[in-house]
Amino acid sequence: MKKVDKAKEYAEGKVTEALNKVVADAYMAGYNAGYQDGYNKVVKASIAEGIEYVDLGLPSGTLWSSDYVKDDNDKAIYVTQENSTDYEIPTNEQFKELMDECKWEQMSEKNWTEGGFYYWHEWAVCLGPNGNKITFEKTGLYEAKDCLARKEEILFWLKAEEYFQRNCANITLNDLQLDSENVFSGYMLPIRLVK
Repeated sequence: MKKVDKAKEYAEGKVTEALNKVVADAYMAGYNAGYQDGYNKVVKASIAEGIEYVDLGLPSGTLWSSDYVKDDNDKAIYVTQENSTDYEIPTNEQFKELMDECKWEQMSEKNWTEGGFYYWHEWAVCLGPNGNKITFEKTGLYEAKDCLARKEEILFWLKAEEYFQRNCANITLNDLQLDSENVFSGYMLPIRLVK
């Protein structure tokens, strides 16, 4: 066998080996992406099954979830804006309708700790035109993974179609102000669902 033939045979073996690796890597990447997509759909479906919706008698007919989306430990989940799009979250228009059509009241109660100290538990009540109500607990937001900020506010994601649109509902207690704002999409906020 000539040197040229040996070189061709060697090259063919290496090309086949490289192509096999590329195809195997592409297969694994597709498999993993498909698995994650399926897993996310199952998680979303199971969360949606456990949600209670309340008819507040809004003109649009929008139903609001009675609480934030929670994990298995009954704690509100916090997600980035990108991850909030996996859920049926309210638009700015739906939140504006909730602000305008409902009566709002701030509630508070004194709670005592085992050590003999007390703290105030505060929340907002939203009473719909038909007399049904939902409550909003203080949530704050996570600027970093383990740093809860703006703890005295009620914040949750709104669906924003454009970058410049307001993407966050803001209910400020003490003087009970309702508004929406634009926050950094990388922050982590809780979500409420609508249908």
